Amino acid sequence: MSESQRARRSPSARGDGSTLGRRTFLRVGAGGAAVAATADSAAAQSYGGWMADVSNYEGTVDYTGREEVSVSVGAGEDGLLFDPPAVLVDPGTTVVWEWTGTGGARGVVHDPDGDGEPAFESEVVDDAAHTFSYEFRESATFRYYSPDHRNDGMKGVVAVGSTDDALVQPAGDGDDGAGGSLTTTDLVVAVTAVALGVVLVLMAASAASNPGPDRPRSR
Repeated sequence: MSESQRARRSPSARGDGSTLGRRTFLRVGAGGAAVAATADSAAAQSYGGWMADVSNYEGTVDYTGREEVSVSVGAGEDGLLFDPPAVLVDPGTTVVWEWTGTGGARGVVHDPDGDGEPAFESEVVDDAAHTFSYEFRESATFRYYSPDHRNDGMKGVVAVGSTDDALVQPAGDGDDGAGGSLTTTDLVVAVTAVALGVVLVLMAASAASNPGPDRPRSR
């Protein structure tokens, strides 16, 4: 057997190819974890940490270009959420909060900076037919919460004109609900799936180019 034949059939030569596949897989896994960690970090930092304990927050939904948008009050199994919790709108847009009636009495109260007066404040009710609306004319960021449930993470944001949120996502087609929007979780899953597909192709190509000891290389 010639030196070149032994080199082609040596275990170390085959190992280089398979090791490359494993390394590629590990790099992709680390990349997916980094994307998820970045998203979590951005969520924790958004609006000065205001949204850090809001369980359904995955980014600010972009509703610019609409004259009116709606937000559910009392979303989630226990009725302790606003949905969507953060929205971006143009100056002059009216936001309508619509009560679900889930979980008991809920309200909407603006959280002003310092000791200022709230820009808006609704009644605290549990009526599923109740609504409260407010026209946002000023370009600013309005943080709000539900009385008695602020510490439960029932908080929201209306960003008017612009936002520094790193997780802005487009609004879904159809009504003003956030159900059709692409979430950060959806994006991470999609990127990971594509990356894993690429890894499998690379590993298959590596295996095909490095035959085992009982499979001589075709000439």
